Amino acid sequence: MPDQIETLKQLQAIDGEIFRLRKQEEEKPHELEQVAARVDAAAARLKAAEARLKTLQLAQKEKEVDLQAREGNVKKLQGQLFQVKTNREYTAMQHEIDTLKADNSVLEEAILKLFDDTDRAAKERQQEHSRVASEEERSRTERAKIERELMEIREKIAQLERHRQTVAPEVPPQTLTAYERILGLREGLALVPLMDNSCGGCYRRLPPQIINEVYLKAKLVTCEHCNRILYFDEAHSKL
Repeated sequence: MPDQIETLKQLQAIDGEIFRLRKQEEEKPHELEQVAARVDAAAARLKAAEARLKTLQLAQKEKEVDLQAREGNVKKLQGQLFQVKTNREYTAMQHEIDTLKADNSVLEEAILKLFDDTDRAAKERQQEHSRVASEEERSRTERAKIERELMEIREKIAQLERHRQTVAPEVPPQTLTAYERILGLREGLALVPLMDNSCGGCYRRLPPQIINEVYLKAKLVTCEHCNRILYFDEAHSKL
């Protein structure tokens, strides 16, 4: 039985490392998704900046066309001003011209504001465009790094699994089956030491009978709480 425990400890060290690497392997696609999400977010901000710029440019164009038409009306009325026959008609037309000019002045101010807004929006678009380019370059570097790490992880797992194939046959089939069942249930940790009279897996205190059986090493003993296989290690236990 002591030999079985020693072999199981070797197997647990291998399986624990495989489990840790599997976790890392599972995380890598999520890391790639996060990298892609940052690029998508930057592209979305650029698209929004382009849409805002286009909206402002269209609004500015519309107001410029409107102003041009209004200025045409003013010139037309000014041309007709000296054709009127009465002072009353002259005064009414002059008032209309003055009103149009006042409206045009307000429109010109709106166009100037739109010009400033459009200029700022164009700069913002350029900034977002630069951010997209920067984020894309950064993402290429990060993707290459993550993919390289993923390859290294898979190579390490393959090496450990080959090593495992040389160790596992040394464990009796019935014991190996029990160990592997616990390993799957307890997230890669099936074999644990006693720790101050407690289970090194769930940390629950164990009854004296269980502790004595572990100490005697006559048979495999499991924790009555988490079912992990227990072993005695002077570095962890105090009896």
